[in-house]
Amino acid sequence: MKGKVPQLRHLEVGVDVLHSERSYDLALVTKFDSMDDLATYQKHPIHVEVSKYITSVRESAIAVDYESD
Repeated sequence: MKGKVPQLRHLEVGVDVLHSERSYDLALVTKFDSMDDLATYQKHPIHVEVSKYITSVRESAIAVDYESD
């Protein structure tokens, strides 16, 4: 998605290193300039395609959306 979705300012994927009972396998961190950009990103065809794939191979997911400076 990086470089293909104009609203996406930062993309980072991390793999869990602790493997604890409360851990998830992957973390995806994205940054946007505004909540409107986040909403546009969520509807972007490339994000929709990636999201469909991830949904088909994941066991579960959790999301946190927040505003920061």
